This record gives sequence, structure tokens and C-alpha cells, in this order.
Amino acid sequence: MSPSRVTSALFLSMLVIATGCGKRAEVASSSTETSATTVQTSAPTTAAAPASNTAVPGAAAVAATPSATVIASGNYSGDANIRADLLEVRRVSGGALLVKWRVVNTSPDKPASYTYGWGDVYYVDPAENKKYGFLTDSEGNRILDIWYGTLQPGEQRGNWAKFPAPPPTSNKISITLPKFPPFEDAPVS
Repeated sequence: MSPSRVTSALFLSMLVIATGCGKRAEVASSSTETSATTVQTSAPTTAAAPASNTAVPGAAAVAATPSATVIASGNYSGDANIRADLLEVRRVSGGALLVKWRVVNTSPDKPASYTYGWGDVYYVDPAENKKYGFLTDSEGNRILDIWYGTLQPGEQRGNWAKFPAPPPTSNKISITLPKFPPFEDAPVS
């Protein structure tokens, strides 16, 4: 191989490596940001139950930024320093209802732990007096991403769950999130 071809091949290899490294750094940086607040805006397709206190691979998380509009708030029954903010309740394609919320440690100096049971995730349509549980996929995996674990002071985590949508005539529902008081008359958009 001639010296000019070696130089061109070396330059091209370095360009590919540099471009690839830049992309990896961008992805790592983005991943670090989203894991700190569990923020992402893409719509979920399916997700399994959390095996640990980290997000389920491939599951989209909730847009849980401090500036998100809060529909209602409530305190955790196990620790008054943990608050849930209901952020969104809306019908989505496929006859589903998407509910988004964030869990926040309001303490300025103490970590707080949060845990729950699957039976604590549902909503009630008061118009029909009917209870709806979260959706599962064809393999029985829960279609949700609910975080649990220890929140550091001021830390927040986004959560979401999909449910069967209520009838079109129902425009308000009562949402029960794990270990929080029910969010009554939550508007469905």
C-alpha cells in the first residue's frame, strides 16, 4: 500500500473513531441526565415489571421536569417527605389511558424510601363505578414503569402506567397510585 493510501486510511479510521466516540459520549451524557431525573418524552410500547430500582430497559419514562403542570399532589403514607405529583391523564391510541406522575423527596436533608404493591395501581371511573387495573402485553408483562427505592433529598423520579381507557363519556376519574391518597376527579384529556 502506498504511503498516501496509508495516510488516507489512517485519517479515515481516526475520523470514524472520533465521530463514534463523540456519539458515545453524547449518548452517555444523555443517559446520565435521564437517569438522574428519569426524564424522557417518547411514548412507551411495552415494559416489564421493575426487577430493581432502576428503569426497565427499553421502557420510556415520564417527562417529570419541575416545570411540568401538576394536576394534583398527595403525600406518601409511609413518609410525609415523599410527594406524588399527578402530571397527565390522557387517552392514547389503541384504546388506552396514559397516566404520568412523579415521586419527589421534599426533604432538604434526609433520604426517603418508597415502595409499593402492584394492587395499589388502578383507577376508578365514577360514572360507571368500575375499577381498572394497568394493562399487560401478550406475554403478561406490565405496561408501566414505576420507580421504587431511596430518593435523596430533593430527588424526583418519573413514573407512568397504561390502563384501558374509560368510555368516551367519562371525563373525570379517581386515580390510586401506590401508597398515596386517591387523586379524585382527575380530568381525562
